[in-house]
Amino acid sequence: MFFTPAIRPGFCLSLIRSKLFWKIAGLYVLLSVPAIVGLVAALQTRLYADAVALHEQQLQAVLRESAKRLCDAEDAGSAGEEVLRIRAGLTGGRRVWLSDDRGFDPAGRLQSEFGDAVLASVLRTTAATGTAVRYVRPGWETGEVLATGQRFSMLGADWNLVMTSPSSSAVEASHQMSVLLLKSATAAWLIGALCMGIVAGTIVSPLQVMSRKLHADVRRDDRGDMLLNVSDRGDEVGDVASALYQLEDELQDRIVSLERAGREAGASVDLLTAVLESMIEGVIAIDREQKLVFVNPGARRLLSIGAAIQAGHRLYEAVRIPAFLETVEESLSAGRMRTLEYRASRESSHHLLTVIPILRGPHAGAVIVVRDVSEVRQLEAMRRDFVSGVSHELKTPLTVIQACTETLLSGALEDGEVARRFLGQIEEQAERLLQLILAMLQLARVESGSEILHVEELELGDLAGDVVDAFRAVAENRGVQLMQQGAATLAARADEQAVRTILSNLVDNAIKHTPAGGEVIVELRSSADGPTLVVRDTGSGIPEELLGRIFERFYRVEKDRSRERGGSGLGLAIVKHLCQALQASLTVRSRLGEGSEFTVRFPRV
Repeated sequence: MFFTPAIRPGFCLSLIRSKLFWKIAGLYVLLSVPAIVGLVAALQTRLYADAVALHEQQLQAVLRESAKRLCDAEDAGSAGEEVLRIRAGLTGGRRVWLSDDRGFDPAGRLQSEFGDAVLASVLRTTAATGTAVRYVRPGWETGEVLATGQRFSMLGADWNLVMTSPSSSAVEASHQMSVLLLKSATAAWLIGALCMGIVAGTIVSPLQVMSRKLHADVRRDDRGDMLLNVSDRGDEVGDVASALYQLEDELQDRIVSLERAGREAGASVDLLTAVLESMIEGVIAIDREQKLVFVNPGARRLLSIGAAIQAGHRLYEAVRIPAFLETVEESLSAGRMRTLEYRASRESSHHLLTVIPILRGPHAGAVIVVRDVSEVRQLEAMRRDFVSGVSHELKTPLTVIQACTETLLSGALEDGEVARRFLGQIEEQAERLLQLILAMLQLARVESGSEILHVEELELGDLAGDVVDAFRAVAENRGVQLMQQGAATLAARADEQAVRTILSNLVDNAIKHTPAGGEVIVELRSSADGPTLVVRDTGSGIPEELLGRIFERFYRVEKDRSRERGGSGLGLAIVKHLCQALQASLTVRSRLGEGSEFTVRFPRV
């Protein structure tokens, strides 16, 4: 059906804002205005010509009628009087003159008012043709004057009757017709403009509806209703609207699918990014040209890649390790996974490099994974040292026991004194083995966290006094003075057995490394940071470069002399782990030849 745009608020404004409307309006003006102007001009010319012709006909008719009246004149005087009567009866500015071929005017006014040249011209034309029509401009008035001549016979002679009439009457008549014509043309142009606006509205309005459908932020159902309304037109615009409606459904389905796929892909990307960024391993993705595609924080930390290095930079700009770059190049060239373990710039840092090539697809290149295996290698070294230490610590007493047993079995058992001496050594080494095994078990429990601690408020002064009393005889046997100083009472929250073990190991270690005549002091301090327990000796001291290793298992500063003094080599390791379990800090200060000072600071009560 024919679509007529509804007159609604804002319709005219939207139509005026339409570029297509102004193109149609401009085309209408461009075609209609010249056509109407040309038509009006042609019609005005024709109307003016018709008005002048009618005026001439009317003037000639009056002239012929006047000539008939003059033909009946009896003499020149009566002819002049008749001319005066005719002249008096004329209206509209018309005038009449009578003249013979010599220019004689019975009425007596022709020559003075009309002029010889004009008269002669009219008379000559009248004499030659019988009539004459000429436009002249008299001097006494403005505008054109129509002069008409008529030749006739009167009183046996030929006379010329000349009549003049202003052309204003013809012009006025043609002007009135021109005004009417101009009004009619204007009305017709306005009606055409209105029709043009209606037609343009039928074209522009549905196109605006479709444009709003395509661009406006409205609900899909509303857009569909707009297109359905336009598609009912039954013309080409309706066909376009119907096709757009179908396209809308298809696009909407695709958009929904794409949005769902986009959300799923975005979630997957976010998850993958979060996983990669949270990994402690370094992950680097490169393309075929070894340009960086992705670098996670772990890789930046392990390889010291600055923030200025971003995607698009070359791999060699981010990593300056020749072996690293050679391994990547080899993996890309061979198309096989390659691994490399290398020592990083830090002496104690070991990295394991794995290069996995991506051979095909739009993301061809390689994935580089870097792991810090320093702790693994350190644990392996500690395991080797532990096995070596345990083997050595077990081997020494077992060797002594085996030797004593063989000696006894070889006949020494018959000698009571010798037998008692060898049995005493066997007992001593068995006790040493037992203490070593107990220390190893305790260290294993502390390291694994299976050691059950009962944290409670306890008095460090009493506990320190018990430990000092227990080791006083050992110290006296070695010629070492053992004493307690500082606060008499000092409260702390800790496990009593753990604190006793810590203090016993520190005191035992200090006595063993203090020569005769030296001192071992157990001091209790109360400070703002928490209750503090200090064990200080005047022994041989520890070299500064070895202070970081004294808490390792089976580590001895003076290996041979330490074994002679006894001990398992696990005491300080047990002290360190017990302090960590109690959330206490452990520090050591020592100078070679001046003694050592171990400080344990417990949390504030």
